[in-house]
Amino acid sequence: MSDLTSASEYETPALTEEEPKPVEDATEEPAPDEEAPKPVSRTAFRAAVVLAIVFFVGTVVAVVFAAQQHRELQQSKDARAGVEQVASRMTSALLTYDYRDLDKTKKAVLALATGKFRTDYDQNFGGLSSLFTTTKGQSTATVKDVFVSSIDNNTATAIVVFDERTQGTSGQHLNVDLYLRLSLVKVNGQWRVDDVTNLNFPVQAPSQSPPTTAPAK
Repeated sequence: MSDLTSASEYETPALTEEEPKPVEDATEEPAPDEEAPKPVSRTAFRAAVVLAIVFFVGTVVAVVFAAQQHRELQQSKDARAGVEQVASRMTSALLTYDYRDLDKTKKAVLALATGKFRTDYDQNFGGLSSLFTTTKGQSTATVKDVFVSSIDNNTATAIVVFDERTQGTSGQHLNVDLYLRLSLVKVNGQWRVDDVTNLNFPVQAPSQSPPTTAPAK
C-alpha cells in the first residue's frame, strides 16, 4: 500500500499581500551633510534698520546743508553784484556832466545817494552849477573796474577805478586810472551811497628855487 501524501502537503500556501511602503513625508529632514538656512535674528534685523535710518538722516542733513551753503553763496554774490553796480553808476553819474544840462546830472546823483552825502551834494550843487557853467565844463567818466573791499550786513565799501575826459575853457584833458572810494548802505533793500572820497592826490612839481649862493665871479 502506497504511501498517501497527506492533503496538507498539497495545500497551496496562502498568498501574503505585500505591505505598502509608507509614503515619504514631504517635510523630510535634510541629509546630515546639508545645512538648513538659519533664520535672521531680530538683533541683526534691528541693526540693519538702524543703519538704514542713520544713512537716510545723514543724506537728508547733507542735502539741507548743501542747499543752505548754496543759498548763502548766492546771496553773497547778489550783494556783491549790487554794490558793484551802484558804485559804478554813482561814479558815472557824479563825474559825467554837461554844463548845458546840469539838472540831469543832479537827478542821477541824488537817485543813488543817501544820508549826509545826499544832503551835502544837494546843498552845494548851486556852486558846482555856477562853476561848470562859467567854465563851460563837460566831463565823461568811464568806469574800468570796481573792487568791493567789504560787505558787512547793510554796509559796504567799494573802490572804483575810472578814466575821465574833460573839456571846457581850459581845453581838453584826459585823466586815467583815477580812484574813488564809496561807502554804501542798504536803504529799503537797495544799496545807496552815503559817502564819496577822492583818492587822487595831486602831484606837485618840484620847486625850482634860485640858488642861495651867488655864482663865482
